[in-house]
Amino acid sequence: MAGAAHAQEDPSDPATQVSDIIVTGSRVARPDYVANSPIVSVSTEDIEDTGQVSVERALTQLPQFTGAFGQASTGSSTTTLNAGQANASLRGLGPKRTLILLDGRRMQPSSPDGSIDLNTLPEALIGNVEVITGGASTAYGSDATAGVVNFRLRNIEGLTISSQYGVSEYNDGEQFRATVTAGQRFAEGRGRAMMSVDYSMREPAFQSDRPFNITRTLQNGTATLDSGAMLFPGNAPSAAVVNNLFRNIYGANPITGSATYTGQLGFNLDGTLFSHVTPVGNYFVENFRDPETDTQYIAGSRKQLNFGWPNSQVVNTNERITVFSKLDYDVTDNTSVFAQATFTTYDALTYFNPTLASGAAYALSAPVTNPFLSPDARLILASRRDPNADFTFQKAFTAAGDRLQTNTYDVYQIVLGANGVVPYRDWTWDVFASVGQTKTNNIQHGALSKSAVVKLLYDPFGGAGGSRLEYDPVSGAPVGMVAYPVLCAGGANFFGNHPISDSCMDFISRRTSNTNDMKQRVAEVNFQGGLFNLPAGEVRVATGLGYRYNAFQYNSDELYNIPGVGSDILGYSVLRPSGGNTSVSEIYFEALVPLLKDAPMAREVNMNLGYRYSDYSSVGGVSAYKVDVDWSIIDALRLRGGYNRSVRAPSVGELYAPESSGSTGIGSPSAATPFGGDPCDVRSGYRGGFGQSGANAAKVEALCLAMGVPAGVLPTYQFGSNQVFALTGGNPDLQEETTDTYSIGAVIQSPFTTPLLNRISTSIDWYSIEVTGAVGNLPIIQTIENCFNLNGGNPTYDANNYYCQVMGTRNPTTGFLFEPGQPALNLGAFKVSGVDLQIDWSFDLSDIGLPASAGSLSLGTVVSYVDTFEIQNLPGGPSYNYAGSRGTAVEDGAGLAHPDWKANTTLSYTRDWMNISLRWRHTAAMISAEQVRNAASTTRGVDSYDVFDLNGRFTLPNDLSVRVGVSNLFNEEPPQVGNFAGSYDGQNYDTLGRYYSIAVTKSF
Repeated sequence: MAGAAHAQEDPSDPATQVSDIIVTGSRVARPDYVANSPIVSVSTEDIEDTGQVSVERALTQLPQFTGAFGQASTGSSTTTLNAGQANASLRGLGPKRTLILLDGRRMQPSSPDGSIDLNTLPEALIGNVEVITGGASTAYGSDATAGVVNFRLRNIEGLTISSQYGVSEYNDGEQFRATVTAGQRFAEGRGRAMMSVDYSMREPAFQSDRPFNITRTLQNGTATLDSGAMLFPGNAPSAAVVNNLFRNIYGANPITGSATYTGQLGFNLDGTLFSHVTPVGNYFVENFRDPETDTQYIAGSRKQLNFGWPNSQVVNTNERITVFSKLDYDVTDNTSVFAQATFTTYDALTYFNPTLASGAAYALSAPVTNPFLSPDARLILASRRDPNADFTFQKAFTAAGDRLQTNTYDVYQIVLGANGVVPYRDWTWDVFASVGQTKTNNIQHGALSKSAVVKLLYDPFGGAGGSRLEYDPVSGAPVGMVAYPVLCAGGANFFGNHPISDSCMDFISRRTSNTNDMKQRVAEVNFQGGLFNLPAGEVRVATGLGYRYNAFQYNSDELYNIPGVGSDILGYSVLRPSGGNTSVSEIYFEALVPLLKDAPMAREVNMNLGYRYSDYSSVGGVSAYKVDVDWSIIDALRLRGGYNRSVRAPSVGELYAPESSGSTGIGSPSAATPFGGDPCDVRSGYRGGFGQSGANAAKVEALCLAMGVPAGVLPTYQFGSNQVFALTGGNPDLQEETTDTYSIGAVIQSPFTTPLLNRISTSIDWYSIEVTGAVGNLPIIQTIENCFNLNGGNPTYDANNYYCQVMGTRNPTTGFLFEPGQPALNLGAFKVSGVDLQIDWSFDLSDIGLPASAGSLSLGTVVSYVDTFEIQNLPGGPSYNYAGSRGTAVEDGAGLAHPDWKANTTLSYTRDWMNISLRWRHTAAMISAEQVRNAASTTRGVDSYDVFDLNGRFTLPNDLSVRVGVSNLFNEEPPQVGNFAGSYDGQNYDTLGRYYSIAVTKSF
């Protein structure tokens, strides 16, 4: 990657050959290109060398970034407002704390949390990308707390046509891109027009085609099956009846040693039953007679069957068109106007496994009168304490097909502005206004109607239609024949892995459509120039006013909001209608003050001061300020550093986001993760399971009872899922979060004059970013751990403890967790600190005695060391340092991986018409985040990861150029994450495998 040290100090760089330059992170124009904060530059070539059609991968591979939402986010049952988008998470602090700019101006957000979708960038015109670490609220306002990513556009003269194609080693994940860019001056050079049209598409790539895929995991997983299963919370069948059926009729082993059977019983196609999620003890799956398949197979423990899904993807599908145009015109010699418009439309498709009717939120109930129940099932149900009561029923509706979400985004932004010269010294002014809108249409396929499924379950003829004699429920007297209409041809037998007719599928299937409309309005006026002279130089200042308005309106499908019912949808989480708006008025002032010049040990010393006052409609008035210093000791050594106080007001989404429930993993009890899953589970380490101390088991059980687990269920209670549907939403009472950034560093240019060594440049920077009052959702896993005192969060095991209250209610019959809360709060604090190192060295081979035509070599490396990544969920609560670990993020989508070392190193050879480069990407090994919170955890970490990319560029006659590349040259597999083989992290590691790309560009 091209870097800060070289980019800032090389006066021969054409990008710096202008009279006044505004560096990212400052509003003051200056005659040099000096940044006081750590800054790194990404070139167009760096972006292209990833071989991908989105800039997202180029940023994720930088050591300063953590993998966020992007092409590896391939599917979910959650109804979200950012599905299919691509975000950047600088320093792992999340997309909403990473301000994305286009030529120094805010872009149109695509999510109510204010984050920018990188898919909306006019990538064909990107000249380079500047990334600055640390708070920059003084210059740009809210959101610039982790730092700023500024995409600078290049000027185009003439016509350029380019096309790119890529495919993986496994002949999937195809990507195609075609761009046309054109630019021309007119009106005797007073005007310039520029336009770009960019089309790209990305096809899916499948996990099953890759060697790291494990279709049938050995560990216990999701236990919701195609065959369906009966559960008996609080009304268990007789163990004697169950054992007699299995031992004497089926010839299988007995499956329970207690008075009642507390596991699950599934349905074979021949009408017999099999045991599933067996009770604690030496009991296993018995009498499973159907063929094992990739969607339904016996787990390695042989205590349950697992649900599997062989269609998992490693990259999502995306098709995009971006149109960008810009017109500049010099009205006079001192005044110019411009107009700029960007429009992006794209479709992102994300797939997920079929609908699962299970758990506290989606499990069904069924009557004993269903006509498709086999005699064996009726025998078991009749042995219960209440033989006529309904029973709990769970099923994977694989016959309904995979779930598919199509997300269509239409995003536009129009910017109008002018700039000119003030008749005082060298002062200039600029003013602009922008309007933008993002329209999202989310269409969900593969959902089921809960009421329709229930209607079939409770219909006396299973939906097939018919008549029967019925009786008065009070007197018992016959009331005559009652006809039941045909609901679907043949009816639906859900008890077993039976095919479902097209007629019945039409009856229960639903397609839902949700929309979101976001608007942004921005206006700014800025002035800057020299104010007066000091002995060390000119004092330069910048000042300005700004206004910003953001609003959104989300409308969900009517099937999620049936009056008196709520949601009728099985398969997707609920996201209720909501909307809101916020606005802010701002004023800022910034000054560049020269302190010393040409003094001993001080060739130049400058101080940069800044202050911004913002008046928000939500939180009121807040202030941001900074003090930066750069000190050039000699030509070869410059020191830089400073302090920034940044402020981020809660976004319109954080304030008013719709209440929703989404699938969230909590794990399950096992030998490797004894404290995973629901603490009330009889197998849990909290209750002494898997070899853990049972000293507090009685207190845990008392807390479980106080929180709603029925007393009759608790002794044998098992939570048959590794996920819960956690409830999140906005909070209009949120306050601003503040960030303090400290940095100190040095830029070193080679002191040598020999040609071999005079082009060495180095930068090294230490940074510390501390966010207090951080806005985020309290993770449900940590809520559970604190409620049940794993980390000392509830030493008295009090059900009124804050964390226990957040966990919410439990199903009064089953005891299952039901929509536990993940509230949006001003949490405790995040702190990230570390060191960035960058070294660039280039020389001509003639410098070592080879012919002048031999070419040149360059070597560049960017290294990031993370010393601290602390998260404190609530003020006064425990703080954990996750540096060097993987598994915990500051928020959903911010990135789970926090390696202590991450580096990119590139070796390039250039000769006349060609350039060959080899890049090495290194990510250090990490421990599991569970080990940070619980030193006794045996959850495995992540191995170190090293990948090499080979790229070649060739300039041919007639303004034709060709680029070829092989990413992941040695087809390195992603490392395993956690204890489950086949688990991987597609956001931070390469899951495509070896990838080939070729691009051809023709200029006219």
